[in-house]
Amino acid sequence: MNTLEELLYYCNEPEPVGALLLTGEWGCGKTYLIDHALKEKLKDKAFLLRISLFGLSSLEEIHAAVKQAWMEAYCKNKGMDDATMERAQKGKEFVTKLDFLPDWIKGVASTNWTSFVEIGRMIGDKSVILVFDDLERCKIDCVDVLGSINDYCENKKFHTIIVANQDKIQISSEASQIDAEIEFIDNQKNRRDTPENKQAVIKIKVPPKAESGTITYPEIKEKIIQRTIKYMPDYPAIVHTVIGEMKYEETECGKCYKIFVKKCEKGLLELFSPEKGYLEKHTGNSNNGVNQSTKNNNAILCHERPHNIRSLKCAINDFYRVYKILIENEFPNIDRWFYSFTSYMIAYKAGIAKDGIYGTILTDQEVRMLYPVFQNQYMFTAVKKWILHGVWDQDALKCEIEIIKECERAKTPADIVRTNRIIDIEEEIVYEGFPAVLEMAYTGRLSLDDYVQFIRNCCWARTYGFTLPVIINWEDVKTGIKICINSLINIHPEGQQLHSIIGKDNKKDLTEEEWSAYQIIDEFQNGNVLMFSNNRKLYIDGMNTDAFTSFIACQNKRFDMFNEEMALATADAYARSNNQDKCQFPGYFEGLWDSNLTLPDIKIKESIAGFQKLLILLKEQKIHLQNSNKAFAVKHTDVFIQIVTELLEKAEKMNGFKEK
Repeated sequence: MNTLEELLYYCNEPEPVGALLLTGEWGCGKTYLIDHALKEKLKDKAFLLRISLFGLSSLEEIHAAVKQAWMEAYCKNKGMDDATMERAQKGKEFVTKLDFLPDWIKGVASTNWTSFVEIGRMIGDKSVILVFDDLERCKIDCVDVLGSINDYCENKKFHTIIVANQDKIQISSEASQIDAEIEFIDNQKNRRDTPENKQAVIKIKVPPKAESGTITYPEIKEKIIQRTIKYMPDYPAIVHTVIGEMKYEETECGKCYKIFVKKCEKGLLELFSPEKGYLEKHTGNSNNGVNQSTKNNNAILCHERPHNIRSLKCAINDFYRVYKILIENEFPNIDRWFYSFTSYMIAYKAGIAKDGIYGTILTDQEVRMLYPVFQNQYMFTAVKKWILHGVWDQDALKCEIEIIKECERAKTPADIVRTNRIIDIEEEIVYEGFPAVLEMAYTGRLSLDDYVQFIRNCCWARTYGFTLPVIINWEDVKTGIKICINSLINIHPEGQQLHSIIGKDNKKDLTEEEWSAYQIIDEFQNGNVLMFSNNRKLYIDGMNTDAFTSFIACQNKRFDMFNEEMALATADAYARSNNQDKCQFPGYFEGLWDSNLTLPDIKIKESIAGFQKLLILLKEQKIHLQNSNKAFAVKHTDVFIQIVTELLEKAEKMNGFKEK
């Protein structure tokens, strides 16, 4: 028998002698089987009342949940809808708010009338089957929960199904204090009345009425569980049903997506199911040159792949957003994008796909090992971040799409070299196109992704023994990268999405110059350059409006320099200040820049130039103030000049140490 047949067999037994335990891994479809296949088979002769134990913290809550489920089924059988029961509940709550009613009337009127209802094994002409789901997720010790459930299956004779991942059940290290009544029954009549000739039967009573004893989980499981069934998922049926029940937009695109998903059913099944054919297809056989150890490891990985139905549903539902974009931009091979997305989504839900030190590079490899159908080239970086962080970045996605299209459009040798791996290009094209790409690298006309590709291509050329047609000046390349970054900061203050990175584990493959060039990009991408740029802008903008607001806003900000532009803004702000502000200005300035000078990111030479510029401007202001007989302002300016002089000396001293 399959799992469904086993469940039906139990449900059709005249009177069960215990509960049925349905066990299987999380997300494999146990609840789905109950709510769909089993309920459909029994709809004409039984009510399936599923009670989730997830999060319940007391036995009273369990009994209340059972009664609530029973009452809902009873009302539906009587033709009452949910709204009727809701009105009854609201009526009870309304009575308590009527101040003019005596308390004794309110007490009677607000009584929960369901408390007086005695649930039965039948509702009309249909039997009642209780399904207790998520046993392992209940906050109560499972021994106590099973003792409570026993009241229904043994004492009240309900057909009772318990659904759980038995491997995840947390068993208390101590025996649970469940009150137990022990009764001895003769095994054989006409035999001497001795304990050896009697069978001990443990009857669980909840709440306890008899003399207490202790009972362990294995003991109570043995007495309560009539039979245990390990759920063996019918993957073809699951995938087919999931696809058939998914809802889509009632638009032309939605209808097309429904057809598309249906066409991908076989591919989804291969992805979702660890069946023999899938393993043979993706892990190799004895004739394909893969060694036995690799095949065994891959087979184990495939068997360990998550197979969560909820994750599959999420993937199908969420991919529709990506599907519309792919259709709009006329991407080919959309099914490959779909399978890669689904693999990634399921892996993410299982805690496998995630960000790391090197972004998603390492976890992408793990996803590929678990789901060989996953291909990174069919996953947008922006979509990955949407899955991982829940942020849909439309601009980043558009930029990424444009890069992909640009690679496809590449016609000239320079475009081909710029956008592709050098090892995938014919040598004649490299000779013709590389000099133009190098010139673009020098002048900042490459994108950050292009620069990463450029560095990689230089590394590949050296690795493969290919002599590039021109000698590279890496200082000029670094200058070009800085030009590109400065342009991005001005155009996109929020930064730019980088789709290619070089991990630290690849540092050994690069020359010192190549790695140094990449570090400029990496520092920008990690936010330091952008952060410093934004902080400088915050400081300058603040000085142009309200200096003291700027000091307060920047007091916890980090700066990598005090440059001449900042010096001009500072001098202008000081010149506009009245005497009261001039008196406080030097102290605020010193507090901000004395601490920033000690930070490892500070650029000393640029800061020296900035302090020198500020000193010149302040001395000019002092002369003007003296000529205007502004004695107080002159004195305040002297203090400010002294502080700037000390900061300059400190910076020059630090620069001397660095040069040594």
